Amino acid sequence: MYKKLGILGGMGAAATYTLYKNIIENTPVSCDQEHINMVILNASYIPDRTAGILGRGESPLVYLLNALKELEACGCDIIVMPCNTSHYYYDEMQANCNAKILNMPELAAEILADNGVKQAYLMATEGTIKTGVYKRYFDKKNIELIAPSGEEIAEMMRVIYNIKRGATPELGGLEKIAGKRGVPVVLGCTEFSAVRFDNIEYIDAMRVLLDKILELCGMSMENKE
Repeated sequence: MYKKLGILGGMGAAATYTLYKNIIENTPVSCDQEHINMVILNASYIPDRTAGILGRGESPLVYLLNALKELEACGCDIIVMPCNTSHYYYDEMQANCNAKILNMPELAAEILADNGVKQAYLMATEGTIKTGVYKRYFDKKNIELIAPSGEEIAEMMRVIYNIKRGATPELGGLEKIAGKRGVPVVLGCTEFSAVRFDNIEYIDAMRVLLDKILELCGMSMENKE
């Protein structure tokens, strides 16, 4: 059982807040002292992940590695990133970190496979989609990942950046796009976890991450029974 959780956040702030809020609301406790011991690093200084990955801006990798060192120095033995796009660098990050880093795309693929899903449609950032951050794990589970078209990606990015700047997003366009596919939708961007979709069937990767956090920190309902 892990003793201290580190959240490498700030990518963006709303997603970090959503994860923390959901951890608190889903932890079965009777007093303050029973909550998960955690450190939240809101590393908002990390350069835009999509821009860095696609060669349009500074690489965020050195900043991500430095942030991991900060969390390790605080005694964190398990670390999560409420940012799917950053998982592009997962292998290098884990290789340079003694703490266990949970892999959100891999966890999502495992859950879908366990539930017999054979096809899914990915809603994510341009960086996540174009670099196959999810596809590599879905291929291992023999799940066909349907990637969005260029126009669909553009609509996703518009909504994502609206959420990042605190605007109320219009989700009807995305719901219409996803609904046409007729397969489960994977929310592969944590900004999407910060809003509510009412008209599509979806699997929220950050919810999957939440469940694994609670399990590994001994805070799942099963561990409390």
